[in-house]
Amino acid sequence: MLLQLHNIHKAYGGNDVLRGVSLQLHRGERAGLVGINGAGKSTLLKIIIGEESADEGQLHLAREVKAGYLSQKPEYSSNATLRAFLEEGVGDLLVLKEEIASLEQEMAQTARQGDNSPRLAALMERYGTLTHRFEERGGYNLDHRLRAVARGLGFGEADLERSLSTFSGGEKTRAQLASLLLQEPELLLLDEPTNNLDAEAVEWLENYLSTWRGALLVVSHDRYFLNRVATAVVLLEKGVARTYRGNYSAYQSQRGQEEATALKSYRKQQAIMEKERAFILNAAADARTKRQARSREKRLEKMAPLEGITREREIKMKLGFAGRSGKLVVALENVSKAYGQQQVFAGVDLEIHWGDRVAVVGPNGAGKTTLLRIITGEETPNTGRVRVGPAVRIAYFDQEQRQLDFNSTPLATIMKASAMQEPEARNYLGRYLFQGDDVFKKIGELSGGEISRLALAKMGLVEGNFLIMDEPTNHLDIRGVEELETTLADYPGTLLLVSHDRYFISRTAGSILEIQHGRVRLFQGSYQEYREIKDHREIKDQEKAVSPASICPAAGEKAARYARQQQEKAKRAEMLAQRRRRREIKQRLDALEEEIHQAEGRVALLEERLADPSIYDRFAEARVVMDDLQASRRLIENLYDHWEKTAALLEELPSL
Repeated sequence: MLLQLHNIHKAYGGNDVLRGVSLQLHRGERAGLVGINGAGKSTLLKIIIGEESADEGQLHLAREVKAGYLSQKPEYSSNATLRAFLEEGVGDLLVLKEEIASLEQEMAQTARQGDNSPRLAALMERYGTLTHRFEERGGYNLDHRLRAVARGLGFGEADLERSLSTFSGGEKTRAQLASLLLQEPELLLLDEPTNNLDAEAVEWLENYLSTWRGALLVVSHDRYFLNRVATAVVLLEKGVARTYRGNYSAYQSQRGQEEATALKSYRKQQAIMEKERAFILNAAADARTKRQARSREKRLEKMAPLEGITREREIKMKLGFAGRSGKLVVALENVSKAYGQQQVFAGVDLEIHWGDRVAVVGPNGAGKTTLLRIITGEETPNTGRVRVGPAVRIAYFDQEQRQLDFNSTPLATIMKASAMQEPEARNYLGRYLFQGDDVFKKIGELSGGEISRLALAKMGLVEGNFLIMDEPTNHLDIRGVEELETTLADYPGTLLLVSHDRYFISRTAGSILEIQHGRVRLFQGSYQEYREIKDHREIKDQEKAVSPASICPAAGEKAARYARQQQEKAKRAEMLAQRRRRREIKQRLDALEEEIHQAEGRVALLEERLADPSIYDRFAEARVVMDDLQASRRLIENLYDHWEKTAALLEELPSL
């Protein structure tokens, strides 16, 4: 067992956050920590890592366990390059590498001098110990791992040489995550690691963590992520923790069964108690049954009442609706956008019709928010035009919350945006979990979750029929996201949203608009169908490729049919060429991996020969073996470098 918590208590002022948390975590166990915002999840991680102390209770870490922690907002001011920062995290491994190199030189010099003293034996023993430790920790392929982790988390080759001082907050968080993964601590604590990752990086992280050899405790609101990574889910609720075995779906099932059983028992007890009270009341007027009534009254007093299903307060959303618009909601015609020399997308033709529910996906920086702002009129395209249909009323959720005055208060914001007086506005804010003095706080002092809830509350006052939302799930806890899903499911209008939450997209969208590498494609169908296409399945007839030329030709039916046929023909030819290219590169990767395997086997044999003391009786032979060993290691480094470049070529190819 790597970690054990027993009866942990923590309070801030008069607010008891943790009220007796107990938890065990074993090697190889990956636990997701869930609960509403403010439940104490981040506080618990900080107590485990030692950044905060518990008011009461015991914390036990296994002896010499190395722990790593990723906070939501890491704070450091390093001016080092990303490469230097990542190498600093594994500095002990680099020191080990230098010591091994120094030992090799010392052993070679001792052998040349013909010194077969106990010192040589001691050097050899030390060398064997260090090389074994270095190999066990992946030292021989450190550079390969460093590049792979950086690339997986969205950093390019050029980013490795950039100074961290030029990084955004999100990039710094990803850099800290990369450093932790390279260090491979036995206990890894992650607080919302997917917040600054696009879908591809999240999927890479899921694959990486699914084979994590140590223990993992991760706070996340990403249900897809928890389903793929977690082997257990820890629910932090009302200050205590309960552990459920399995992934998030298993947790939901178990939790649902518990609540159903508890509700059934509660209702049964309530019925019994009501029956007993009725008997006692009626028997009071009948002398013959008074004794029996007193007996039942005593039994009723001894009965421990069961609690009903009481959850933490939940957000209750509402969305205004302006009535139906015309069939055409918005049309983009030959729209292009660039910032200076940087082209975001070009020649986009797109139509969104009444009732469409479209999710926009793509990597960070692809232009998703830009597309939304062009549609809302907040930005102007360089070429083309945007036509908004008749009777369309846009309600827009901006992820940067630029519509909020951060010097104002929640109460003033709602009263200004509506005709509500203070009592009504306070009741309305209560639906979004603003209670008491919360309504008088400066918006700039609110947490990320509180700001998101306020933005949703303000948007709910807008009478719209075309809902445009940019990352609406950011900073919401899982229950908040589930309530938003339910609200959107009941919304009768048209929906266009950007989100990295794959579970949320699968519950709300009927088609997927992908923006990537300056190309835009519309996939008609669910998120799962979109993923199947992306995962090399046969391209379906309903897929509409959105190219720089067009998405939806506006010519007559015959011309449109011909255009689709030509497009599909070109697409099949391109797909076959890409498959051939992918197959060739994959064969090269396989060949390189075989060469690496053989070279590593040769290194192991040479190290085994050097571990034999008798070889130093034959100094010339020992020198040849050492030279061969160094050459073999250089060969492995070169092979890994070639493998890295070839793998990068494979990743650059579009998925089929």
